[in-house]
Amino acid sequence: MKVRDTSGAGAGAGNGTTAMAAGPAPAGTPSRPPAGGGGLGGLGGLAGAAGGLRVEPPDASGRRRVPELVLGIFLVAGCALGAVLIAAAGRERTPVLTLADDIDRGHVLTEDDLKVVYLGSDSPVAYVRDGDEEELLGKAALTDLGAGTILTTRQFAEPQTLSGEGEGVVGFELEIGQLPTRNLTTGDLVNVIVGEGLTGESAEVVADAAVVVEVEKIEESAGQSERWWVAVKARESDADALGRASLGNNPVKLVLVRR
Repeated sequence: MKVRDTSGAGAGAGNGTTAMAAGPAPAGTPSRPPAGGGGLGGLGGLAGAAGGLRVEPPDASGRRRVPELVLGIFLVAGCALGAVLIAAAGRERTPVLTLADDIDRGHVLTEDDLKVVYLGSDSPVAYVRDGDEEELLGKAALTDLGAGTILTTRQFAEPQTLSGEGEGVVGFELEIGQLPTRNLTTGDLVNVIVGEGLTGESAEVVADAAVVVEVEKIEESAGQSERWWVAVKARESDADALGRASLGNNPVKLVLVRR
């Protein structure tokens, strides 16, 4: 019997044909299944018949699914944005009062100074609601406040005005050098010194611990120094003395004693 070797090894060895003699098997030798039979031998025959199949991993440089990746990113971002919007929509927004413009210490608040904004916060914040303007109107600022400041009642106080018996108010037109500070404002306490030259025996404290009730800068004219209008509240007797002193050419000096 002759068997033809069709494998690559046989073809490379000679002319592609190998003859083998087959005789009867010796006695006692177990018979072998034919090469084309079942079992693992059959599979090996199939692999040989196919010329030697090779199994390789998939090519990593193949086509990537870019559209699916971009869609996934947009879905995640959209879900995050939706969660933020839902949380913001569920938060109560309260109309509160703020300042429309900057104001200085001592400024008396009017409706023109107010602006309404909507505040949404999980943290406790002090404020005055829109509709409660009466808590602030007519009050004097205790400090300089900038535009957009959320207003509270603790930032303002009642302005010092004439009240009670035995008190009087008198005003002066003063140069900047006669003021104790450029930041003089309503509510400050001052001693008022009146006298010629302010250093001689005629200079005296006419009013002590007088309350400043008005401070306003006078519009300057060409060639004039900076001038201010200041009004103070004092005991009636002191106010009378201040009024008489201011009628003459006696200079007036204010000394800040307490804020």
